[in-house]
Amino acid sequence: MDRPRDMQKQQIASAGVAALLALTAACGTQSATEDPGQAASSSGPVRTNLPLAGVRWKVDSLTVDGAKPAVPAAATVEIGHDGALTVGTGCNGYHGRARVDGAKVTVVSGLNRTFMGCSMYLEQYEEAIGKALKKPLTAQVSGGSADDRQLVLTSESGSGTRVALTTRPAAPLVGTDWKVDALTGPRSSTGLPKDAAGRAHLVIGKDGTVSGSLGCNAFHATARVEGSKVTFGAVTSTKMACSPATTKVEKAMLAVVRGTARAQVSHRSLYLAGQDGTGLAAARGRAAH
Repeated sequence: MDRPRDMQKQQIASAGVAALLALTAACGTQSATEDPGQAASSSGPVRTNLPLAGVRWKVDSLTVDGAKPAVPAAATVEIGHDGALTVGTGCNGYHGRARVDGAKVTVVSGLNRTFMGCSMYLEQYEEAIGKALKKPLTAQVSGGSADDRQLVLTSESGSGTRVALTTRPAAPLVGTDWKVDALTGPRSSTGLPKDAAGRAHLVIGKDGTVSGSLGCNAFHATARVEGSKVTFGAVTSTKMACSPATTKVEKAMLAVVRGTARAQVSHRSLYLAGQDGTGLAAARGRAAH
């Protein structure tokens, strides 16, 4: 009389074992042939195995149609895993949608910009980065660890557009040899003349001093750093005769390193602004000893 019931129990047990074996086989197949991260990257607006999405990249340098505007310290670009594009400049910013297909990056909608009043230095960069991102770009990522990667975006049309970005930590304000590459003001931003380019630089030392070159003459002063505020003491400099263009650079730099200035550092870029609105943009040259 119990035989039918026993057979029913055996059938249920057999079905349970079969289901368990099937589930185990399915799990084994997935772990052997599928990488969940790769599977996630094969659909949606971001379809790439490059580690570029979900990272706030710091802009290192920018070239648009052959021109190289100074890059502000707070310049960033971020593409979310959902394709959301966010561009920071330190003043205004852009928001839009991007599509990433392999190594190809294309802004597909938006790129809407806020319109706060900014210095000409920042406005020139904002215009340039907006122009660069409106073109289809090819991405190349290098570097191993997440905090030491470089991303280079280049235009497919060969128009001379290149955006270099990095995840590397910012260079320290103190102890870095900063190469001055632009003079900035409330309504202007200009690169250095040939006579001063590559020569104008400054180092804020750990001993509480600042020294360097104004583009022609050497200078020295005391410097006290408190957060982003730098207070400079009396400046002494050599008295060589310089070209008119270089003398103009020297006067502009002296206006920044007298009194109190505000410093912004992002990766290898420094923006130093004096109390009267004049300032300078510099890039990391080398670590000072």
